[in-house]
Order: sequence, then structure tokens, then C-alpha cells
Amino acid sequence: MKIETKEKDNFYSMVDSLKKSRRADLSDINNDDDIIEELYVDALDGDFVLKSCLRPNTTMLIGRKGTGKSTIIARLQHEYRKDNDKLSLY
Repeated sequence: MKIETKEKDNFYSMVDSLKKSRRADLSDINNDDDIIEELYVDALDGDFVLKSCLRPNTTMLIGRKGTGKSTIIARLQHEYRKDNDKLSLY
């Protein structure tokens, strides 16, 4: 199967537009600061992933695109922002 130049150009334009798209920010929904806490569902029972990440050691989140790494980070930030003694940067 031979791919025509026009098809390649269209594909590259589509990929470029996806790179430029902005990721949704859950805090924009209904001005609800606690939306991430309400929507977050941990992959393991008892919020094990969240609790593991909150421990005072280095944690690496590894996974393919779309597996929830950014969602876990958003949930972690929400927890850290409840405490005035901590600063969360992402």
C-alpha cells in the first residue's frame, strides 16, 4: 500500500493539531475546587495508589499514555493544597 503525499501531509497536520490541544483542567468545571476529590477513582482498593504516593519517599508513576498518571498527580496536588505548610508544583 502506497501512501500519497497529500495523505501524509494531512496526517502530519492532524498530529500537530493534537500536540497543540490543551488538556482539560478539572478545576474549570462549575468552579468546584473539590471536583478531583469527587471524581477520582483509585486503581487499587483502599486508595492504595494515592496513599503510596503520599508517603514521604520518591515515587515514580510509569504507564502508557491515558492510564491515569496525570489524574493521580492532580489528586495528589489536591491533597497537598489542603495543607498550608506544603507547596505543590506541576
